[in-house]
Amino acid sequence: MLRLSLSLLALLFTSVLVAQSVDAGNGHSLILDKKGHVWASGRNVFGQLGNNSTVNSKVPLRVPGLENIKVISRGYDHSMAIDKAGYLYLWGRNNYGQLGTKTIDDALIPQRLENHRDFVTAEGGHWHTVALKSDGSVWAWGHNLFAELGNGTREHSEWPTRVLQTSDGIVSELSGVQSIASVGYHTLALKKDGSVWGWGANSSNQLRENGKDFYVHAFRIAGIPKIKQIAVGWNHSVALDYEGNIWMWGADYPSKDHLKNFPRPTRLKGLPKFIKIACGSWHSLAIDENYQVWGWGKNQYGMLGLGDTVGRSFPVRIPKLTGINEIGGGCFQSIAVNNKGEIVTCGDNPSGQLGIGNHTRCFSPQQMAINSDGIIVKSDLYPNENTSYFNENFMVVVLALILVLSLVFNIIQWKRRMKNSL
Repeated sequence: MLRLSLSLLALLFTSVLVAQSVDAGNGHSLILDKKGHVWASGRNVFGQLGNNSTVNSKVPLRVPGLENIKVISRGYDHSMAIDKAGYLYLWGRNNYGQLGTKTIDDALIPQRLENHRDFVTAEGGHWHTVALKSDGSVWAWGHNLFAELGNGTREHSEWPTRVLQTSDGIVSELSGVQSIASVGYHTLALKKDGSVWGWGANSSNQLRENGKDFYVHAFRIAGIPKIKQIAVGWNHSVALDYEGNIWMWGADYPSKDHLKNFPRPTRLKGLPKFIKIACGSWHSLAIDENYQVWGWGKNQYGMLGLGDTVGRSFPVRIPKLTGINEIGGGCFQSIAVNNKGEIVTCGDNPSGQLGIGNHTRCFSPQQMAINSDGIIVKSDLYPNENTSYFNENFMVVVLALILVLSLVFNIIQWKRRMKNSL
């Protein structure tokens, strides 16, 4: 009984540790409200909004069929959610089997992953998916040209395969993991002992200095202390230690013409203590102990929320992001939740991914149309969708009435003819 209680406690702790409520991909955003419902806005060409259509949305729409969700995550063009029972649901693009379904067709509605459960979190790379189970094992499927699946091969897989690790020349199953992070072609895994392991692409030293171009097995990242949190961008890795320090390695692109490379894990000095980190594809974010957000990296679309398009090679505080409890990064977007439950976002917006009712690019944070309770706070942004929905139903009713009236008229005419014939 004691063992069972400890196991449940460990599972609860792990779930809390890795849970996230806002995330963004390549032109779409995901929100998990406090009721366990999922909302999505933005690009939907592959069905990544999960509403059984391929129509973009400039306001967050609730993903139907998902209840009691505890974790959400985005891939580049696909989306994921895990419910409280540990089942994983995936939808959107499926060109390399990243959804783990029987076919490689895109999915316009959430599909439950078969033959697997007990998941605590999942991460989406470019065209692959990585997921962590409550027993500390890591599974991956989809694209594998750059060894993203970490299973010792470079063969794509349409079903989950176990990630393997190598240590002292011995290959075994990766275990003891409490959180994972993936965006592009590489993945980091944080073990319960505070060690960080990585696999996949290494073209920019995002895994190891002067190493191979890719690694087919997970290996331990050297040169960092005991780590509390991990995050990754397309070509860089970020870690937060227990002292509140940020470590970074790989490529940092603060501007189009400026490349700052961290060939090995490097501690960023002269900063306050931080409590949470996140990455977009090309930028990084962090919340300090005063719940203020700092950002650095690319900024050509305003995703740092500083009111300009100037990239930063070192973290700078974002004045308009205060009282922040949660952060997430997209391809060219940032998204955050403050202590009032307001969801704010900034960056590129061609598909409506900012969820503010238009397609205007925002260089400073703007409030989304719903809050963390799943309540629509800007109902005036929804008239087009609601009007469209009303019009569609109205037309159905009108057509039905016309059909009924036509039927009644024909019956009356038939009775008259029958009466006259007698």
